[in-house]
Amino acid sequence: MIFITEMAKRTYKKKGDTHRQSILTVTEPIQLLDFLILKIKDKSRTKIKALLAHKQIKVGNEISTQFDQELVADDKVTVSWDGPFKKVIYQGLKVVFEDDSIVVINKRAGLLSVGTTKERKTTAYRIVTDHIKQDDPAAHLFVVHRLDRDASGLMVFAKTRAAFQELTDTWSSTVLKRKYLVITQGTMEKDEDTISSFLKESKALIVYSGTNPKDARKGVSHYSVVKKNEYYTLLEAWQETEHKHQLRAQFSAIKHPIVGDKKYGATENPLGRMAFHSKVITFLHPVTHQEVTFETKVPDDFLMIFRQKYYAS
Repeated sequence: MIFITEMAKRTYKKKGDTHRQSILTVTEPIQLLDFLILKIKDKSRTKIKALLAHKQIKVGNEISTQFDQELVADDKVTVSWDGPFKKVIYQGLKVVFEDDSIVVINKRAGLLSVGTTKERKTTAYRIVTDHIKQDDPAAHLFVVHRLDRDASGLMVFAKTRAAFQELTDTWSSTVLKRKYLVITQGTMEKDEDTISSFLKESKALIVYSGTNPKDARKGVSHYSVVKKNEYYTLLEAWQETEHKHQLRAQFSAIKHPIVGDKKYGATENPLGRMAFHSKVITFLHPVTHQEVTFETKVPDDFLMIFRQKYYAS
């Protein structure tokens, strides 16, 4: 990961324009205004506050106007010298984190991770590729892992081949924690449990969960109930093993298919999509090898089921 700890103006050319930015790295806890005063020695306090007011400061990927925002070590602060940052909104996803090596996004349900023979343009991969090319037209993006089209939540991309190789070669040991939120049909009898089974994929590309180990892969998952009513259960799940459609197949096998997951036996779809969300991911950064964690909130539509009265349809 490349950090610039002293003032150094970087020039980006975009559509014929020159846009000067400085990237600064925080080394210890400090408030944003104090940090900027410390680093931008040729500007007065008043002018630095004006940079904040005019939306010319970013902390991470977010524009900040809050002078007393608390910073921690390794936070990246970007200063735009030629005008305010533009708030870019991408249809279907939000950039949660970005540095020189990786991009982490929160994908909405319904958006493909990568292209297929039928859909090549409207994908998370294409949107994020266009995003990184705004600063570097020669930039390349690499897919580290995928989410099903109907699922939402966190996805990780690599911005360099070296970072991609590091992550994918060691993915099973590098990923320290992944947590998912799902809503299942019916009321779970146990508030927490472990599901251990053998998973086998059919010729129709459907994964079956059973007790026969022959030509199958062992899958171990855990869950803890967050909310439930007489119709549905919202739970947090995590896996000891990462196999294709592991949770979808295992919940289906115990007669609690994931809401909206018709492929795996769901008969109800009150959200109009599969209730599967990648909530938390913790892994070792491919360059610094430090542990990084990203977390999203519970999707609003998940909570609606428990605020309103839904009936099977």
